[in-house]
Amino acid sequence: MKSKVLLIFLGALLLALALASCGKSAPKTDKYSFYESTMDTSKPQAWGEDSDIHVFCDDDVWKVMQDYLKSNLERETFVVVNEKYFSLIRSDLSDIDNLLHYKNLLFLGDLKSRGSVSQHMRATLDKRNLERVTRSGAEMFAAKNRWVQDQLIIYMLGSDLENLIKINLLQTDRLYNLFLNRLGERLAYQAYRTKTMPAEFFNDYPYSLQIPENFQLFQNDKANRVLSLLYRMRSESRDFPDKYITVYYEDMAADSVKLGWLQEKRKWLAGKYYDGDEFDPKMLRSERLNFGKYTAWRILGPWKNLKHDIGGGFQTFAFYDETQKRAYLIDNSVYFPAGDKLPVLLELQKISVTFRTK
Repeated sequence: MKSKVLLIFLGALLLALALASCGKSAPKTDKYSFYESTMDTSKPQAWGEDSDIHVFCDDDVWKVMQDYLKSNLERETFVVVNEKYFSLIRSDLSDIDNLLHYKNLLFLGDLKSRGSVSQHMRATLDKRNLERVTRSGAEMFAAKNRWVQDQLIIYMLGSDLENLIKINLLQTDRLYNLFLNRLGERLAYQAYRTKTMPAEFFNDYPYSLQIPENFQLFQNDKANRVLSLLYRMRSESRDFPDKYITVYYEDMAADSVKLGWLQEKRKWLAGKYYDGDEFDPKMLRSERLNFGKYTAWRILGPWKNLKHDIGGGFQTFAFYDETQKRAYLIDNSVYFPAGDKLPVLLELQKISVTFRTK
């Protein structure tokens, strides 16, 4: 009898524990998983360089569009020197089985051409897509991770060669931005393979960021509302970049964030917290762009430090938060003598746009 009572008691206890565990929320993760959905890890790893775009098109298309495609997709941005995100590689359809494993592919063709690439596109694209091209004259289709886990394939198809040329003219920036956004996702995915700094780190600040834990505290001037974080390899090397993310804010009754304000604040930050870094306003690129939910100013260009005889690239974003009545400045700076600064700045931008006010 006692054994039966004991079994009943143990059964009730196990049931209670099971029910209690079901009622608990899932444990919080210490990784920022937003970019994990951009990859399909069930597929093989993609091959090739992040910057290479393999272009498949027939000879008549390449003859007409070669210069235009290069001027669009190989556009240059001045940082310390002129840099570009992408390089075009004209590829042969006979090597398609191998090249389908690469990261960036661009197919160009039309419905009337007897060329091998156009025929390949007509044979492999969905019939509904071909019907859309017939109705509209030309279409652009994007496919992510079709064959491998980190891939972007763009198909541009016209009802004839003339309409193929037209859609390239009309969709210039969209085509470039599709590859650029994919590159940004790729860099962010790699950056967030590590854990992030705990949320409690930002308890004393009116904002938060998702910062990979391999960054360390560089400056923390609470009196002047400046926080700066640094990524640096344990052994300093020209082969690896130093990466800085710095946040400054000030109360502002109304939105007075202008280009001049941004440049003055960045000049003050660089002189005080970057050991005397300087920049020439005449060498900067300035623009308005979307930064998360904000419309921000951005400046981009080179910095130099005469004290240490070094230099690098930087970009700074400034915007106004209406709810808090505050102006924010987020600065990204990179020191990387051995490599391109532009991809590093794109990675830092992806980290910076995780900014959230409290």
